[in-house]
Amino acid sequence: MQESGVGRLWELEYLVRNSHICCTKYYLFDSISNNGGKHTSEKIREGNFVSQENKKLKVFISYSHADNTPEKPNVEDFKTHVAPLKTNGSIEEWYDRHLLGGDDFQEIIGQNLEKADIICLFVSAKFLASPECQNEKKIAFTLRKLKGIPVIPIILSQCAWKDDPNISHVLAYPDDGKPITSFNDPNDAWHSVYLGIKAIVEREQKIKQLSIRDEFQSFLFDTELLNKAHSQKESVSLKDIYIETELEKFDIAKKSTSTIKTTELFENLFSENRIIIAGEDQSGKTTIAKRMFCELRKLNFIPVYISGDDIKTPGKIDNILIKSLRKQYQNFDENVINLDRIVPIVDDFHLSKDKEKRIKALLNFPLCVIIIDDIFGLNFKDESLISSFITFRIKELKPSIRSELIKRWLSLNDKEIDLDTYQEIDKKVELINVTLGRNIGKGLIPAYPFFILSALITYEAFALSLNEDITSQGYCYHAFLVYYLKKRNVESDDIDTYFNFMSEFASFLRQKNQNQLNFNEFSVFMEDYSNNFNLHIKPEKLLKNLSDVVIKDGLNNFSFKYPCFYYFFVGKTLSENLDKPDVIETIKEIFNNLQNPENAYIAVFIIHHSKNVQVLNEIETISLSLFNQYDPATLSKDEMAFFDEEMHNVIRAILPSENHTPEMHREQLSKFEDDFEENHNFETNDDQVTENKEYLIDLRKAVKTVEVMGVIIRNRSGSLEKDRLRNIFLYGMNVHLRILTSLINSIKSEESQKAILDYMTIRLSQLDEKRDANKKLSEEDKRKMAQTIFWNMCFIIVYGNIFKIVNSLGSDKLIEISNQVCDEIDNPATALIKYGILMKYLKNIPVEELHRRISQKDFSLIAKRSAEMMIVGHCALHNVGYRQRQQIESTFHIERAKLT
Repeated sequence: MQESGVGRLWELEYLVRNSHICCTKYYLFDSISNNGGKHTSEKIREGNFVSQENKKLKVFISYSHADNTPEKPNVEDFKTHVAPLKTNGSIEEWYDRHLLGGDDFQEIIGQNLEKADIICLFVSAKFLASPECQNEKKIAFTLRKLKGIPVIPIILSQCAWKDDPNISHVLAYPDDGKPITSFNDPNDAWHSVYLGIKAIVEREQKIKQLSIRDEFQSFLFDTELLNKAHSQKESVSLKDIYIETELEKFDIAKKSTSTIKTTELFENLFSENRIIIAGEDQSGKTTIAKRMFCELRKLNFIPVYISGDDIKTPGKIDNILIKSLRKQYQNFDENVINLDRIVPIVDDFHLSKDKEKRIKALLNFPLCVIIIDDIFGLNFKDESLISSFITFRIKELKPSIRSELIKRWLSLNDKEIDLDTYQEIDKKVELINVTLGRNIGKGLIPAYPFFILSALITYEAFALSLNEDITSQGYCYHAFLVYYLKKRNVESDDIDTYFNFMSEFASFLRQKNQNQLNFNEFSVFMEDYSNNFNLHIKPEKLLKNLSDVVIKDGLNNFSFKYPCFYYFFVGKTLSENLDKPDVIETIKEIFNNLQNPENAYIAVFIIHHSKNVQVLNEIETISLSLFNQYDPATLSKDEMAFFDEEMHNVIRAILPSENHTPEMHREQLSKFEDDFEENHNFETNDDQVTENKEYLIDLRKAVKTVEVMGVIIRNRSGSLEKDRLRNIFLYGMNVHLRILTSLINSIKSEESQKAILDYMTIRLSQLDEKRDANKKLSEEDKRKMAQTIFWNMCFIIVYGNIFKIVNSLGSDKLIEISNQVCDEIDNPATALIKYGILMKYLKNIPVEELHRRISQKDFSLIAKRSAEMMIVGHCALHNVGYRQRQQIESTFHIERAKLT
């Protein structure tokens, strides 16, 4: 029973995980709940991050009404005595007498508290006893902690303020908290308050009036190589493309505790006090440092950025700080600025010498930020030095954030998010996923903004000038390598030498079947290389210039920094030696084991670097052998008659309601994709498979082979003959359709159905045991529920297989090819593939043509339902006009969700 029934659940589950059909589940089960959800797209704050306007400081007065009466006009006395500050434009006060009839007083009070630059608490026994005043006090001290807002207690009368845990720790006025009522002349008391307020106002204004030098402000907004890279915008600023990223938070034992957004960190800087931010090269460390500088400056602090070059210089860090402050602020005078307002932001601190001494000096600042390359990068004898620091690590961008970054880049030409823009966004998202290697496995390079935007620029800039022997994806990695070398001032004439060295290094690693070489092994490689090639560059200089590509870790092991470069050069070397018999055998072995992600990646790069017909023949031959004991599925009425009888169990997809926008649905879909990428293992090893091992290995091999075939025809769409493109598309499509036949046979088996339904019923019974007695399900209800789950799951598998073909082999460059292949076969399955590709890549639903095709006699009910699912998915994610929606509803008889 295990083999024929429950064991097949492994097959179904594997296909779901590897078919990227989370969107299928979303549309199907959204039809059940139709809950919608609020649109919460992130908005990036616009405007100048650092300029401080010469505006009045807002003083918020918190008081008890019992302390402001005709007999005790404390607020009026305060206003009278601080009038000179108001007259000269330094302050404006706000208190609840500014409220008007009908105002939402709690909301307005809260808003003004949030906007205050200075908060005065008029403290008395009445104040301490008032719940409203205590709430305002709580907010005030929270703002003091989070934003550094000055909170000034003004003691009106004798009371127990020294027993208040917040107020007692703050300097109070007048004269260190002497109550105003205890003065013989209240004017003396209020004058003391005035002098205290004046000193604070002058301090705040001096800091606020500090201006950033133009050169440093340019640095804060500079995007380096991206600055002039956009085709529709003369200059790209950091605020144009900045997006929120995520940070992983660690405890003192360097164990991960949570994930937060960068805005959460910025909003809680004063809660953390001292911060370590760790991240790889190109992860966006300096961008976060720049953004943090801007946020701190908004709060009227004096951030000072210390670059990696500065931190490498010898000397006291105090001297480096003063030098940096003078370079960054026009009118900075260290003699009038308090230390507690300065916030050092030290970039590349791991490059610093005398780290322990400098950390000790930084501990003199209440708030400071240090940025390093690794969470374990600080190695101190006295670990207590960093015990007060909270550590964060920059995470790679998840799918939703990658999409947002791409959208921001494309929106720099000020277009509305319309049909064409969605087409361009979806095209670029898929392109970036391929570049990152996410279409085949966990990835080739990290999903950091630098790599994503650099890839977009590379594709845009060189779209018309690619070397015909290399594809766009290959050229992108080539461009990354050239960028790294040019950054190290490597001459153009020497780039070939560096490329040859990396090719040989990759070959040596592959021969040893290792990802890295220890020190002795690398020494042997260097000696062999020097004997075989004329290395006119000193090895020390060569390795230094390659330090962004070939790295030596802390254990003296040598490897490629990112897997993409290893695969790139292995593929390059193999493709350049196809005349050698052993290389041909190696390539056959790679192509025969594409279930191994490493082989799949190398295969992609072999195709990148070679037009050799034998290579293409090999992958075609392998594809013909996969699941060749089955015929390709057709989804015809005869083939699926058994399934059509059960379609009453399958929930129908419904069109989104009028108040559900594409942006809302795309956001929900992004959450599914984020979860999928975060929680699923893309690269299961053969040894990890236990049940149905042989079948699942064959299944994974087939799926990866078709992925590689899709990469080939997309990347070589303009350089391969049409017959070759048609064959590769056809062979890849039929692999998946043969897989589908194997699954249909399993579903069709009454023995398998009974085994799976029995298993599901048992699981439902186990869950039912936790229910209250009056809510327990009958055996009949459990069986019905099991049947509903089973047939919906089977529908997802069938639809998901079609969806997988569309995603793996479809392209806007191959519409003619896919149409020809699908029309020539012309069965329901190929019709779904054809129209699925048109919807995904051309954003086109040919309503009348599609309706005629699905109305023909050969179309099974499950095939029609799959077509409906495609249509609903398209309408949910794209702007479809009212007339077009009406046409779809009336033509296909698809219901619309009710307004929510």
